[in-house]
Amino acid sequence: MKNWRNFLIQAGIALALVGSYVVWRSIHSGPEAALSNVQSSYSGTLLNDHEPLPNFSLQTAGSKFGNSDIAGHWTFIFFGYTQCPDVCPTALSILKELKTRLAAEKASLPKIVFVSVDPRRDSLELLSNFTSAFDSSFVGVTGSDELLAPLVKHLGVFYQRNDQQDAKHYSVDHTAAIYLIDPQGRLKMVFGPPQDAAGMMRDYLALIR
Repeated sequence: MKNWRNFLIQAGIALALVGSYVVWRSIHSGPEAALSNVQSSYSGTLLNDHEPLPNFSLQTAGSKFGNSDIAGHWTFIFFGYTQCPDVCPTALSILKELKTRLAAEKASLPKIVFVSVDPRRDSLELLSNFTSAFDSSFVGVTGSDELLAPLVKHLGVFYQRNDQQDAKHYSVDHTAAIYLIDPQGRLKMVFGPPQDAAGMMRDYLALIR
């Protein structure tokens, strides 16, 4: 019951943030641009961001990870933490299913990036083991709050560590959306929970063709 309540809270946060992002874009791009950017024919929210992601530099096992690592690729990004009891494993399982479906269609496969917002507990080795448990090609990255800030601010991601009473055993509230970045490094679409691999595949194939 508690896990389901947490899921509903995180889903609400994700949908609210997507809505806020659309409103923010409408203010800066004008009402016509806002209407053209949000398409009801998709399962996700199509945003067509004109601004590329800001420069960012995070850590992955054995190296740094930044803008150049996603340049030229379609990329799905999810923010979470390895000790997440339900939302994160569900999202990564859906992304694994999405990749399997795309491979069966012989479609171009996207990169999958899991960004940990809990760098204190999520070591690079732990992140690598966690993402590899879903798919060996999934990339786990993390960094300090300062290093996470450029991506978090640009994408409208929310997270909060509930570590006031216990610095070791705590939960993290976080956005449960999945973000799709185009090969030019621009936010293209946001998939709010509950996500569906079949719907995501339809959207993805429509965008890349």
